[in-house]
Amino acid sequence: MATEFTVKVPDRPGQLGMLTSALGEAGVNLRGIGGSKGTIGILVADKDTAKARRALKKAGYRAKEQKAVEVRMQDKPGSLSRSAKRFGKAKVNISSVYVLAPGRGSVGVAYSVKDARGAKRALGR
Repeated sequence: MATEFTVKVPDRPGQLGMLTSALGEAGVNLRGIGGSKGTIGILVADKDTAKARRALKKAGYRAKEQKAVEVRMQDKPGSLSRSAKRFGKAKVNISSVYVLAPGRGSVGVAYSVKDARGAKRALGR
């Protein structure tokens, strides 16, 4: 499991650097990051969740937080589709998705969801 923080920042130069500096100085290791037009999604391991929450608050950021379920799958066409369809079939809404580092024929994917328990059930965990 991981935690996603969604942070709104002004859409201007330097904002990503300031945000990630606050997290880096607090010793938070990022598992994934993505963003567009002033909205940045940050994925951290569960062990760094409290540290990230404190760092964001201290730096003056307001963040929405939700759980993310990490899945390892084969790195081949259709794998993401099969995984995502399991959530749809279980009526679990995917808020966002992060592709994590691939390696040796497999790839990690983190799905940010409101219903982490339902997501785990959908994956047979």
